[in-house]
Amino acid sequence: MSKLYIVATPIGNLGDITLRAIEILKSVDVILAEDTRVTKKLLSHYGIRKPVFRLRENIHSEKLNKFDDIALVTDAGTPGISDPGRKLVSELSKLSELKIIPVPGPSALSTIISVSDIDLSEFMFLGFPPHKKGRNKFFAGVAISQLPIVIFESPHRIQKTLRELEAACGDRYVNIGRELTKIHEEIFRGTLSEAQKHFVGEKQRGEFVIILS
Repeated sequence: MSKLYIVATPIGNLGDITLRAIEILKSVDVILAEDTRVTKKLLSHYGIRKPVFRLRENIHSEKLNKFDDIALVTDAGTPGISDPGRKLVSELSKLSELKIIPVPGPSALSTIISVSDIDLSEFMFLGFPPHKKGRNKFFAGVAISQLPIVIFESPHRIQKTLRELEAACGDRYVNIGRELTKIHEEIFRGTLSEAQKHFVGEKQRGEFVIILS
């Protein structure tokens, strides 16, 4: 039976990859990647030489039939968590001759939760806010949630998102992870207004995970 491995990769520190993930990447016939350039750097670091193809949203199962074992990775973290992968899994899950196997590992979501001082026994994960259309509706939904909210954000929109969160929800308490597991990793704890003053200049760089209490 052919296999599709959903392989988690480091979100920053390359040492966070699991031994099982390395073994799988060495054993498969081909690797599907979000960005082949990023993935090839990871593979080169571990001396892995395999064909790497870019995952396209319109990929069809017949194009993959010539391979027995396939690995799916993203640039960082776990495929399908605000990263490409869901459509591929959805399509290939219909094939009775293919087994889909998770290879768990790093995720920005679980990483920030592990160091949070906010009670996250229950929470709602919303991924990235819409870039343009639907932002007002998105933040209005955040404001009425009875559960803590976890969202991702890019450096280009972090200040805009912090302002819109405060406008919709008030000056709430947050945890914010920046550049998790990387050399400039930072965990911020404070209010939304304090976060806006903090994440300026160099501190606007990097990828962000926000927990809204």
